[in-house]
Amino acid sequence: MLPHRALLAVLSLLALGLGARAETRIPPDAPPAAGVEAITPPQAVPSSLIAGHFRLAAPDGAAVDSDDLSGKPYALFFGFTHCPDICPTTLSEVSLALARLPAGAPDLKVYFVSVDPERDTGEVLARYMASFDPRIVALSGARPAVDEAIRSFGVVARRTDFPNGAYAYGHTAAIYLIDGDGVIVDRVGAGKGPDALAERLTAFLAPPPAPPAPPTP
Repeated sequence: MLPHRALLAVLSLLALGLGARAETRIPPDAPPAAGVEAITPPQAVPSSLIAGHFRLAAPDGAAVDSDDLSGKPYALFFGFTHCPDICPTTLSEVSLALARLPAGAPDLKVYFVSVDPERDTGEVLARYMASFDPRIVALSGARPAVDEAIRSFGVVARRTDFPNGAYAYGHTAAIYLIDGDGVIVDRVGAGKGPDALAERLTAFLAPPPAPPAPPTP
């Protein structure tokens, strides 16, 4: 029998492979202003998905390594600043959902990983993120580091070039919720709205139920 962690890895790869076969919601021949595709994630997410790895930089240059997040829950969303609708809408909904978490809820960092590091420099990301909740931290880096994050999370990030020289990305539109053990316990599709998202975040951050009391002898 495979060891427990090896079995989790196999299940994770299988599930992420299914996630890549996703539906495109906007036609690929859309004009550049609307040339962003939102890739719908699978509805059911196995509890055995192991989170991928990333080592990227925040707008202030601080390194953020997923290995250093062990023991801390966090959320992750992939996108880019030139995205005309899906990304700003999702980041706005996340900002509203964070504000609606119950008092005493554990602190939650949300990382917005740019799939477009060539345009999304630290300066660009700092200006862009000023419109959203400060608990949402933008991340970028060299292309190989960004590609590692994309691959390890099984994310779709497909570039489309237009005749006028512009380009856009079709990308997975989902918020990954990763627990302190590095397991993806939920994956929320874009467009759920801040109330529904706040409910999912509240459930994600809730402490595990206490074990049943032993029987009385």
